[in-house]
Amino acid sequence: MFAYGTRVLGAVALLAGFSAIFSADLKAGNRGARTGPVRIGLIATLFSDMPEPIVMAMMQPFGALMEEQTGVSGELVACGDAEDLGQQLTEDKVQLGVFHGIEFGWARQKHPELRPLVIAVNQQRSLHAHLVVRTDSKVDNLGDLQGKVLALPNQTREHCRMFLRRRCQEWKKEPANFFSKITNPANVEDALDDVVDGAVQVCVVDAVALDCYKRRKPGRFTKLKILHSSEAFPAAVVVFRPGILEQATLKRFREGMLSANRTVVGRQLMTLWKLTGFEAVPSDYDRTLTEIVKAYPAPAPSGK
Repeated sequence: MFAYGTRVLGAVALLAGFSAIFSADLKAGNRGARTGPVRIGLIATLFSDMPEPIVMAMMQPFGALMEEQTGVSGELVACGDAEDLGQQLTEDKVQLGVFHGIEFGWARQKHPELRPLVIAVNQQRSLHAHLVVRTDSKVDNLGDLQGKVLALPNQTREHCRMFLRRRCQEWKKEPANFFSKITNPANVEDALDDVVDGAVQVCVVDAVALDCYKRRKPGRFTKLKILHSSEAFPAAVVVFRPGILEQATLKRFREGMLSANRTVVGRQLMTLWKLTGFEAVPSDYDRTLTEIVKAYPAPAPSGK
């Protein structure tokens, strides 16, 4: 349950920032022209380890909280996959969407009018995944690990899952069939410890998490090596469709998110979401999206 809670609290961090922006407007006597609820769509992969009933139960209080603070009703909405969220943004069923970067790349192939507002960063603007083995391992490539045991930590980030799946598919298999067993340690540190101790032969980890392990356990880190590294994945992103929300509202939202890590509460909320801050969309973000979508094409639409 704690893992579920920390995942949803990330969404709360976003909503809290949104609420604070509208609250400031109300104190200044400036209610926006929009009178309907502001709906923030969350892509389903943000909750990939979480049963939907728990997600929905934890979302319910936030709309009331936002309305109490701002006078503007609002809610978080689980919106399925990239195609679903992109369509809902286009149809004004949600006014803002939170995507993993690659999934925004997929959505904008069908909805090129969608625009990034801010990116969500954990120390680095680009994401990388690594397959890690012991330094004394004799394996030269992923093929040598067929039939071995993989550690896939709980709450593994989506780009790590995509990278692992794609590498296994190069051998005509899905991860569940490629490895003899997949364990789910409580966290990355436990997973890497299992590799060091020989309990598993390989682990897939995020680059930032691996750097953290290096700082925390430098001696144990020397017993590990990176077998394969992923391409650069773009950071998660808050997306809008021009013409839905007023420019002034979008500006306030952007500025509020960019300054969120300057407050104690903001930093605490982002820590729970494993973020260091929101940042302006970098100049190379579009190029990174284009490159990653070429390497990882969008899956077939649901039901096809």
